[in-house]
Amino acid sequence: MLTRIEIDGFKSFRDFSLDIPPFLVIIGRNAAGKSNLFDAIQFLGRLAGDPVLEAAQHMRGDIVDLFHKHTDGSSVEVMSFAVEVLLDRSVTDAFGDTAEVNHSRLRYELTLELRSTGHSGTQRPYVVREAVRRIRRADDTWVVRFDAEQRKRLAAYRTGADPLETEQDEQNRPVFSIRQQGNQGRKRRLPATAATATVLSSLTTATDFPLLYALKREMQSWRLLHLDPSALRAPDSYDDPDGLAANGGHLANTLRRLADETGSDDRPEGALNDLSADLAAVIPGVIRVRLAEDEARRQRQVEVLTREEAPFSARVASDGTLRAIALLAALYDPRGAGLICFEEPENGIFPQRLAQFVRYLRNLVERAIDAKTEGAALTQLILSSHSPAILRALEPAQARTRTDAVFMDVVSRVQRGQARSRVSRWRSIAGAQQLTIDDAFDVGSVVSPREIAEFEVMAELDN
Repeated sequence: MLTRIEIDGFKSFRDFSLDIPPFLVIIGRNAAGKSNLFDAIQFLGRLAGDPVLEAAQHMRGDIVDLFHKHTDGSSVEVMSFAVEVLLDRSVTDAFGDTAEVNHSRLRYELTLELRSTGHSGTQRPYVVREAVRRIRRADDTWVVRFDAEQRKRLAAYRTGADPLETEQDEQNRPVFSIRQQGNQGRKRRLPATAATATVLSSLTTATDFPLLYALKREMQSWRLLHLDPSALRAPDSYDDPDGLAANGGHLANTLRRLADETGSDDRPEGALNDLSADLAAVIPGVIRVRLAEDEARRQRQVEVLTREEAPFSARVASDGTLRAIALLAALYDPRGAGLICFEEPENGIFPQRLAQFVRYLRNLVERAIDAKTEGAALTQLILSSHSPAILRALEPAQARTRTDAVFMDVVSRVQRGQARSRVSRWRSIAGAQQLTIDDAFDVGSVVSPREIAEFEVMAELDN
């Protein structure tokens, strides 16, 4: 689970930091930086497994476009990230080896630098700093939001050296220094003068460096669902993958596996029945989601049953219905547990049913935390929207500020000796309690109810 992110020098972010709860809604107008935040999360996830240049090529724009640009067109040449995570208690690698994770709260820091190579004007990114630090129990402010029993089930702490640091060797050259999970064993050193990949991306087994490998797997589990209607509607071959793709592909096979893995004699369809009930509550007329099997062609297709019509396949289902099915499938799927980023959940959902849909999504996330047992995976959900309807769908907040939603916009930044920038920021959203004068000086400041009302009016005018 991602509990905090810090970004400096990536796209529209300078000195940006945000604590992230298990369920979070980010609202703001277009071009506020919501998609850039998801890009940063996705970029970090790819850096855990791919070389830097290859990871950058999967992002929107060229490599130079990832580095922050000032309003005069000049760019910074260094970007840095820091994330704090909650790890599962064990990790299994691709070879089937499982290792215990004895300390589940880590902070990962990474700095990339853009360098010119040769005389052709080519620029390439390099890793210049990488570190992983243990978050001590006494310093862990994120976990205090949970009660004592939940904290005991969620987090594990063990004293020991930090697993990864960037140091200087005897010749004053930078090196990445890696430690075993405990203090035993010699450090492993890797040169850091021209690193084109992260240390995490070089790890292949869980047994040598369990903490680092668990961090790698956690970051690789972060997903941005950018659902494509054509992929959602496509039938699956029996031989196709049975995990939901980022574009929504393989939905039918995912639902089949979900039903098989969670089914019982009393409930053969398992979690597919629960998914159907959730969908019926937010899509008028829907009774059930089922799978049509074509054994002659060895294909299966998603079908939707309604009260007044014959069953219809995904080929003719609405985009909103398919998006809702796919998002619910991702949240119900134990294999897909981890961080899910999802844009504009309100698309295709009746406004009067949106609150119910958001409530179901939140309940799925909170249920995983409440039922957390050793070895069970957690699910985290970040929703982004430029529609105020998603904010109105949330439960009223009784505190001074909301903990489940933030507001993002873009402001001008001018610092002495530096060029002017347009940067993304986040602010808290006022809750039900009256704000005090001190709230205006909180980190990120607070969006007043009046400003939210103005945002709603402008959103309606934009539509």
